Amino acid sequence: MSEPVRRWNSTTKAIVAIVCLAIVVYLLYTFRAVIVPLGMALLLAFVLNPVVNFLSRQLRMSRGLAVSLVFLFLVLLLLATLAAPVAVVPGVTNAVRSVQDELVDLIREMGEFLREPVEIWDYTFDLSSIYDELSQSLTTFVGDVVEGTLAVVINIASFALWLIFILIAAFYLVKDADRFSDQLDRLAPPDYADDVRRLREQVGDVWNAFLRAQLLLGAVLAVITTALALVVGLPYALALGVLAGFMEFVPSLGPVIAAVPAVLLALFQGSTTFPGLDPLVFAAIVAAMYIVIQQIENNVLVPRIMGGSLKLHPALVMIALVVGGLTGGILGLLLASPILATGRVLSRYVYHRLYDRDPFAEPPKPPPQKTEPKGLKRLWRSVAQWVNKRQETRGQDTDTAGQDGG
Repeated sequence: MSEPVRRWNSTTKAIVAIVCLAIVVYLLYTFRAVIVPLGMALLLAFVLNPVVNFLSRQLRMSRGLAVSLVFLFLVLLLLATLAAPVAVVPGVTNAVRSVQDELVDLIREMGEFLREPVEIWDYTFDLSSIYDELSQSLTTFVGDVVEGTLAVVINIASFALWLIFILIAAFYLVKDADRFSDQLDRLAPPDYADDVRRLREQVGDVWNAFLRAQLLLGAVLAVITTALALVVGLPYALALGVLAGFMEFVPSLGPVIAAVPAVLLALFQGSTTFPGLDPLVFAAIVAAMYIVIQQIENNVLVPRIMGGSLKLHPALVMIALVVGGLTGGILGLLLASPILATGRVLSRYVYHRLYDRDPFAEPPKPPPQKTEPKGLKRLWRSVAQWVNKRQETRGQDTDTAGQDGG
């Protein structure tokens, strides 16, 4: 006969819970650099999991093969996206080289001028000290440029490594998604296992809707940027549009990163639509164009598209963006809307549980409202009503004439 299980009292449970919470906080603080990449991997897994489920169920292929095909397509898509800024590089490089050659010629001419004394009337001026100071300043400037270039290379390498980490983590999260879901359901108390499962599904729907809205925003920004770049005659318009769409996933800094190569191309290569336009003026026009696009995005597109996808009022989306930016920076801006929608799902569940209601009961649907037909249907209905009235009038006239004749 087995011995009865010894149960923890409330004090022991509280102590264990506090210790576990302290350990979790310590681990989160220690490995805080990994939190953001892991969050990005989770987001990527959320958006790719339905695609993998469709391939494995509808096409009857193994889950491992479906995951491999999806991630192969994703890698090819990333390479194609990264080809956009690469396509811009030759124009910017040629422009920088031309400026560099002009600076070298200018410095050489200034050096030749400053090495020799300058005579003005009866006075002789020795400018060699100015030349020495100028040479020292140029040496310092070149050193700063080299350090900045090395920093850029290091940042690019770090970004590439983190991107590889995100892809690998997302790969395994998608591959073993069913196993993770089952383990999460087992952690819940038996009486609330169904609640946990349904909450997980609702939260998953929220984040999938958010990612679909982000993809739609990126596509809209890419089309708008490409169209405006073609109108003003900006070189590499399609590449700049693709870059702007991709940078939509980087809030705040994304539009700035997308605008830099466009302004440089405008400054050094000019406009193909207005060849006689001053390059400096054209660069200012392009910068203003990107500012206007960003304002339209922040004040019109994001509240409408994101609010419609997450079923949030545009004003709530704007408030969430402000609060998210103040508290979480760039990541807060990106995740403000889905976190607000997730909070709505969880708060609705808690509210109904507090009042002993079913948290998953569907609200009663309002009765269907009759709507007036529009366009051709409305015109056809008006014509039909007029014809019916004419027929009724003729019938009444015929009956009246028959009675009078009788």
